[in-house]
Amino acid sequence: MVSEQTHSRPSAADAAKRLMALRYVVGYALATPRPDLLRPAFESWDESDRFEFAHDAERIRDKFWEPVRVSPLWEALSPREKQFAETTVVTMTAQQHIDFTWRLEAMLVLMWAMELLPALPPYDEPATPELLEKLPAVTFDAFVRAARLRPEADIDQARSLAELWHWRSRTRELIEVNHPFPADPNLKAAGLASFDDVVRATARICAQEGSVPVIDEDFAAYGKAYRDLSPEQWSEVRSVALERHLTLNWLCGYAPDNQWDETPTDT
Repeated sequence: MVSEQTHSRPSAADAAKRLMALRYVVGYALATPRPDLLRPAFESWDESDRFEFAHDAERIRDKFWEPVRVSPLWEALSPREKQFAETTVVTMTAQQHIDFTWRLEAMLVLMWAMELLPALPPYDEPATPELLEKLPAVTFDAFVRAARLRPEADIDQARSLAELWHWRSRTRELIEVNHPFPADPNLKAAGLASFDDVVRATARICAQEGSVPVIDEDFAAYGKAYRDLSPEQWSEVRSVALERHLTLNWLCGYAPDNQWDETPTDT
């Protein structure tokens, strides 16, 4: 669990640049067909067809990224994002496509933090591509100049909640893999003999505070207890929690020198 800031927080201008960078990164991921679905067909073509397709893919990439490369926005991209901008549907990995598509959730958090959205939705309501349509149609410079952030206390509170949801996803993972519960006398004295005991105790506190919706002494998502989520539902809520936790940690200054790629997500 991250206990304290290690650097100063990003400014409103920094957040605006990060949001605009993600707009292009996410847009490129969404505009690119899933590489894992395309690759079997691609590999079945003859060499000349593969060469022509790869060449067309490079033209599409260059057309998409050229306006960014010649603008100040290019320097706002992180090193991993610049690597992603070099890929095409032929060279992009399936994991890159998944990771950068899920950055839509990071965009949602930044838009909320910049008061472009009134509230963060529940953790079982992932962001959708329609979010891109809610960004103001202004120039990069104008967007950065007009940027503002919510009070730090509001962002801190959202960060703590994101960390809590991320902790719950990792706790379920420990249960799924039958990870040994710590042999801690203090835990035993508190009546906690399993990870599920810890989850139930945490859920009871959350219910009292009203910080998290609770069902059957567990975090509630999709109208059921977290422990009862299907693998698909768990994967979705877990991804939402990870992206929100990462983004809010960055906003709170936990990334070394505010480097996006280096943002920790410890729980």
